[in-house]
Amino acid sequence: MEHPGISPSLLAWEETIPPRGGTAFTIKAGQICRIVDLEGQQVADFICFNLNDYVDKLSPENTQLLNGTLFLTKGHHLYSTKATQLMTITADTCGVHDIISGSCSEYTNSFRYGVRGTPNCRNNFERALRPYGIPLTEIPYSFNVFMNTPVAQDGRTGIQEPKSKPGDYLDLRADIDLLIAISNCPQERNPCNAFKPTTLQVVVYEVEPTGKGAPVQSSVKARS
Repeated sequence: MEHPGISPSLLAWEETIPPRGGTAFTIKAGQICRIVDLEGQQVADFICFNLNDYVDKLSPENTQLLNGTLFLTKGHHLYSTKATQLMTITADTCGVHDIISGSCSEYTNSFRYGVRGTPNCRNNFERALRPYGIPLTEIPYSFNVFMNTPVAQDGRTGIQEPKSKPGDYLDLRADIDLLIAISNCPQERNPCNAFKPTTLQVVVYEVEPTGKGAPVQSSVKARS
């Protein structure tokens, strides 16, 4: 598959994430992680950790505070619990993402919809990060790529269908060495994924030859 703006010689690694699946992998400083919505209207829950200090991990609160906005796009940064600049958004063909809604879990699905045992992003993260020794209690809440959660003037929020179209992508440059985890959101009980989870793709590439190579990776199979 061709990727706009990426020379094949600079492609380090790519993976297709099935509906309800997930993945975790390492990335070197300077490499770029591209998340592609292959079919449109599919959310990717995204988290990352300082590869040399897992306590220094994505903080949605610091990301909002230090960027001065809830609406992240090209030029904004992801910040950590220690205010480390983790990543920079270098390209964004959609322009609508979410930093306030966290990740779906068995407990929130039970509270909102009266169901238990559902596929969810928190469990996807837990399984993907198990090989790295990171328990659920240490997994942060997420930056939700392509998620559409408008904020009304009176402060009310509500999940709406994503604005992303087939082929839309977000590029995030690693500003330090990182461990990344992505959940292809399984939610089908609200408009988060237009009620039908579909496929995502993740691509890691370089802007110039560095020889850093492909990430170390662990995947989570889809759950039905």
